[in-house]
Amino acid sequence: MTLAAYAESFEQFAAGLPPGQRAARREQLGRFLDAGFPTPRLEAWHYTDLSALGARRFSPVDPGGTAPAVEWLAETDRLLYLNGRLDRAQSTLPELHADDSSAAAADDSVAALNAAFSSGGLHLRLDRNQRLPRPLHVVAFGDTAAASPGMVHQRHRIELAENAEATVVFQFLGRSAGRLTTQVVEVSLAAGAKLTLYRLQNEHDGATLLTRIDTRLGRDSRLHAVTIDGGGGLVRHDFNMLLAEAGAEVELSGLYRPAPDAHIDNQTRIVHAAPHCRSRERFKGIVDAKARAIFVGKVIVQPGAQKTDSEQHVANLLLSRRAEVNAKPELEIYADDVKCAHGATVGQLDDSALEYLRSRGIAGAEARALLLRAFGAAILNRIAIPELRRSLALQLGLADEEEFEDAAAETLA
Repeated sequence: MTLAAYAESFEQFAAGLPPGQRAARREQLGRFLDAGFPTPRLEAWHYTDLSALGARRFSPVDPGGTAPAVEWLAETDRLLYLNGRLDRAQSTLPELHADDSSAAAADDSVAALNAAFSSGGLHLRLDRNQRLPRPLHVVAFGDTAAASPGMVHQRHRIELAENAEATVVFQFLGRSAGRLTTQVVEVSLAAGAKLTLYRLQNEHDGATLLTRIDTRLGRDSRLHAVTIDGGGGLVRHDFNMLLAEAGAEVELSGLYRPAPDAHIDNQTRIVHAAPHCRSRERFKGIVDAKARAIFVGKVIVQPGAQKTDSEQHVANLLLSRRAEVNAKPELEIYADDVKCAHGATVGQLDDSALEYLRSRGIAGAEARALLLRAFGAAILNRIAIPELRRSLALQLGLADEEEFEDAAAETLA
């Protein structure tokens, strides 16, 4: 593997940086060059091999490009990033953008690559008792028309002070293949803060997307998060949550339906570092054709984290003999007064349920669709924005326009 092209690209990129940032970023680049892209030899990357990226010449993408026609959510504020640069014309709160993307020392090579090259991103900071009046819809769109593969790296921050509250929607989209994108979101929740966070991914089927969300929860803070994967070629998402102080709570849900031939890897890590904390985690996957899906969820209860209450469940439907799922829930418990449970299932649609629906006059294809909708609804219903639930159900093939038109007619009646 040669990484010389990344070193060359960095020198071009660094020329446009403020002088005060260059040394720190060059240090991060050194960490990346020393380690290289992760391979299955690393336990954390057992199911996803990025070594082939090392032989490709990715260059930072030109911030130009054609702005997409984004389907914005109604009654929301907006930030649009095109190839990592803020599009002010379509952004309603450009003051929430920050060019400073300095990062702490990275703990793996992908994070180091992001820290070396990252452009600015969202910097949402709410003061004590402040509430974001409307959900914030952040779209990161990739579009590279150049002959050589392009790369985009962004870093975002969300900081909520005591008893602050916000809802943020991150959406990752693209319309060109051959891109490498890394997105890192750093979240800090002070005592009593509440964050609702939605991560949505519908990338191009020839793109590589690596996302990571690191969250620290203070005393009695709450995180409600939903992550949805419906596209992409090679996608890896790491969600790390540290329940650092007593009374913190996490509710994390995920749904993935990979495109044919896609590879989607979800890795979650919930660390209970304080007593009287609670976590609930539920993921579901629908995997068809030759797609591959991975879920590895680790819950760690550290010494002294007594009265921990944690549950983790993952369920997968295999719709093709060529599809593949690897599901691995993990528990590490170093305290003796806890309540923890986990479980994983992989199976096919229930033949008896299909037969029952057919016996009631429902055609085979429609019966199958009804069962898939019911399976995915358990996750989609955790999204509190009706318009967003509708859009995702259509995108994932778990509903159709006629269904929503009928429901709207009944509501109006």
